[in-house]
Parts: sequence; C-alpha cells; structure tokens
Amino acid sequence: MQRDLSPVERLDPHTAVNTTIMAEPWVYARELPAIAANARDYLNVGVVETNRAGQRRYWLGVVAWSTIDRSAVPGQAVSLQPQRVRLGWVDGELELTPVSGGRQALGANEPIFAPPQPAFREAWYALSPAELERLAREPPQFVSLDREGDMPARYESWQVGRQSMKAFREATGVGSPVR
Repeated sequence: MQRDLSPVERLDPHTAVNTTIMAEPWVYARELPAIAANARDYLNVGVVETNRAGQRRYWLGVVAWSTIDRSAVPGQAVSLQPQRVRLGWVDGELELTPVSGGRQALGANEPIFAPPQPAFREAWYALSPAELERLAREPPQFVSLDREGDMPARYESWQVGRQSMKAFREATGVGSPVR
C-alpha cells in the first residue's frame, strides 16, 4: 500500500499564516556507540512554505531528537540545539544560519516535523530560491551541526526519500517558472 505523501496544509489560528508542510521529513542519524549499542541522535529535516496574505516564503526546519535519555547525566542536553547547519552533497555544501524567533518567525505556534520523542530542539532557516531549488533536486547526503568551540556533529542519511519532496514541489510549484 502506497502512503499519501501530499503536503499537509495548516492554518495557524493565532497568526492566520497558512503553512504547506512536506509530508515526511528526511531523517538523518548520528551513531553514538560510546554511550550504548544502537544509541543514536536524529535530525528531522524538512521544507515548508508559508503564505502570509499572499507573501510566500520557504523555510528549512531542523528538529534534533534522540533515543538516549540524558536526564541522569548532569549538563547533558536532551539533544543538540541546531544552530549553524551544513547540508552536504557530493558536489558541494550549503551553509545556513537559523532565524531568530524559531518557528514563531514562520508564524507557526504548533511544532512542525515533531519527532516521536516528547523532548526535542528545533531551528528554522529562511531559504533563498536557489537554496530551495538545490534541496528540491536532491536531498542532502549528510547534515552537520556546527557547534561553537567543538567539532561539528555530522548526521548521515538514515530515512531519506525523494517522494515527499517531489510531492511538495508539485503542490507548491517550486522550480516552476510561474507561480
């Protein structure tokens, strides 16, 4: 049975912003064998279109979560807070800096691309038309979270398909000459 990968449309009742959401985010994983067997941190990565009174903008959401309960370890975050992010392909990388205000900058009050865990951290990145087109052509092979004063945390493709972005692209007209 084939899943419906049509984008999800959501109207925020508080901001009146209409959001078109990629049906399934791409999921990237980072193995942490030093902590436990099969321990992983994850990133849900996806694209949304916001429509605020006819003004359309595109955003990349990065939601960090983990299968690891770090609550017993003092000073350990639930998962890494996404900050500057690098998306990588064989032919290059794209570096993005998060917008201030998080999902509220989009006009969204409810979580988007929420993981199966109740504890998560997220960041949102405004996309230029060229950046959006790059993501629409092919999902990144890896995502790296740059951490100030520390080594970047690199996440590899784990559950990354093209169909959800293809359906998003068709529904929103991303890459079409006229919208």
